[in-house]
Amino acid sequence: MRLVFAAATDVGRMRKNNEDSYLSSKPVAAVADGMGGHSAGEVASAIAIEELAALGDRGPWENETAATDDLKQAILRANRRIREMAASDHKLNGMGTTLVALLEDGDMVHVANVGDSRGYLLRQGELSQVTVDHSLVQELVDDGRLSPEDAERHPQRSVITRALGIDPEVEFDLFTYKLQVGDRLLLCSDGLSDVVGTTQIRNVLLRVRSPQKAARQLVTVANEQGGPDNITVIVVDAVDESALPEVEDDQTGDLTAGAATGAMPLVEGDGAPGRRGGRAARAAKDRSLATHRRLQRVLVAGIVVLVAAALLVAGRSFLFSRYWVGFDGDTVAVFQGVPGNVAGLRFSRLVERGPVSRAQVPPGYAARLDDGVQADDLEDARNIARCAPLVFSPGGCTGQAPATPEATPTTAVATTSTRAAGG
Repeated sequence: MRLVFAAATDVGRMRKNNEDSYLSSKPVAAVADGMGGHSAGEVASAIAIEELAALGDRGPWENETAATDDLKQAILRANRRIREMAASDHKLNGMGTTLVALLEDGDMVHVANVGDSRGYLLRQGELSQVTVDHSLVQELVDDGRLSPEDAERHPQRSVITRALGIDPEVEFDLFTYKLQVGDRLLLCSDGLSDVVGTTQIRNVLLRVRSPQKAARQLVTVANEQGGPDNITVIVVDAVDESALPEVEDDQTGDLTAGAATGAMPLVEGDGAPGRRGGRAARAAKDRSLATHRRLQRVLVAGIVVLVAAALLVAGRSFLFSRYWVGFDGDTVAVFQGVPGNVAGLRFSRLVERGPVSRAQVPPGYAARLDDGVQADDLEDARNIARCAPLVFSPGGCTGQAPATPEATPTTAVATTSTRAAGG
């Protein structure tokens, strides 16, 4: 018999970031649901997963006691590190995390939990909860003051009485189960169990054969129920060795979905617990800043657009403060802007047509007017237009053109006239 692991996580429909972390890497499966607000919950859950990830190098164990001792010590180290890190940074004060963890040990599994993250076992079609919530509502049920049915709808069902990182000495439950081929285990955060009933969970686990697809389907169902919290699900199947290749073909995992940390590496360097430079803390802080970075990029893009628009307006004002003289059809005319085209765009407009026709302009000067003659200002442009017939005459031009009709002003709009061929 072998165990096949599959996982899925999602931020949900109402949260901005995912404070859940999980580990789905044989021989350990674990779900940690962080609390504390901002990035603090992410840091706490990441530390818990980081400590459990170290168990991957510990097995196989000589006996049941050795395996459960390693699991206990990993949880105690996580509690200690969370408290030390919270004490070293006031922004992390009060952070903590729930935890449900499974350690594979041959044909047995050791399941530990603290808080209200849950473990379930589906065996021969029957679904049973194998962990006990450490919550205010569960205490009321245990005391006989609240029925299990009423507990599922109680408004204070998310108030927990135990969590990692809260007290110097943490209390947690530890159970050992001997598995059978065909068993299916489920570990989840309360983002699933608070909104999806056990009957619906059972139906998905029975109907969907692939553990990976079952995990994803449970996340989908929780979101369809409103998704008020982060949702993390791990499905573990006990399968016959001969069926393993077929089953494992679909086990691609979901280690990057949502904001889950997956199997976090241990802290590099001297490994001192509580150091802010730990990879778990850095990873959690990076995720909490992701939204801010996206907003910054949007803001920068908006500023770039505004600057480009301002430059365009300023450039256009500069261009249209200049004048030049050329032909509008067969008539010498004054233009505002610059002559020629840039990338098929014309940056000039007709100001007025003068009294001089192309036929009156010497051919040599007509070629220059075809390219456009720059002027200092509007008055200078008018003089150039008037003098076009006399530019090569011995007496030059005093600015007084031969007796001709007055220039005709036109509406200052962009011209679309084409230049006639020089004669």
